[in-house]
Amino acid sequence: MISKIVKMAALVAMVGVGSVAATTQQAAAGGIEFSIEVGRGSGPSWGPGPGWGPYWGPPPNRGKCKPRRAVKKARHMGVRGSRIVRRNHKRVVVRGWRHGYPVKVVFGNRRHCPVIALR
Repeated sequence: MISKIVKMAALVAMVGVGSVAATTQQAAAGGIEFSIEVGRGSGPSWGPGPGWGPYWGPPPNRGKCKPRRAVKKARHMGVRGSRIVRRNHKRVVVRGWRHGYPVKVVFGNRRHCPVIALR
């Protein structure tokens, strides 16, 4: 009876050690890398590995109101024949027609194109 318990305990221990070894290999497959580089464009490097560039961050165009999005948002607001007439670093101006009257919609040149004015 005792030899049966010892055999069972040894079997459980071997299965446990085998499963721990298998999970550590799978977990080590996707590591996170951190490095500090000195030289041109020096600074901390965040990311999963090569090909991500020297910095981890949004692309340079992110955070601006894209013209296509401003026109689409104006059309969703009911402006027909919408077109961009002015765009600078602070705002995007779209003109068109709404309920038979000319209308001008001013969007902020930020992410998601917030509406500043509707005239």
